[in-house]
Amino acid sequence: MGKYAVLLSAGPDRTGSALNGVEYALRLADGGHDVRVFLDGEATRWPEELATRADHPLRDGLDRAVGGGVEVAACAFCAAAFDATAGCRREGIPLLGTAGEEHGPDVAALVADGYELLTMS
Repeated sequence: MGKYAVLLSAGPDRTGSALNGVEYALRLADGGHDVRVFLDGEATRWPEELATRADHPLRDGLDRAVGGGVEVAACAFCAAAFDATAGCRREGIPLLGTAGEEHGPDVAALVADGYELLTMS
């Protein structure tokens, strides 16, 4: 089976792209692939947005991903830049990298580990 890292940078103003990224991750995971989803850029704003919108279709997708064993994490650098750190923490989304210093995830390490990068913006 394959290994995929979905790098999601589509924020709340690009719902369609965000939904597609999560749906692709779910389908890959359902197919037995190793899948990880990383919220990057404006996508780090999703946890806060979804906390107030339980009926949003992305809420269901992210809940299914986490419940189905898909790792979901966010870039600490981007979360700080988009004032989204508190929302990620409140929703239990791990932050990777270091605010103001280092982006996360380490895409070079993911590729070296055999992950194919899929970017959704």
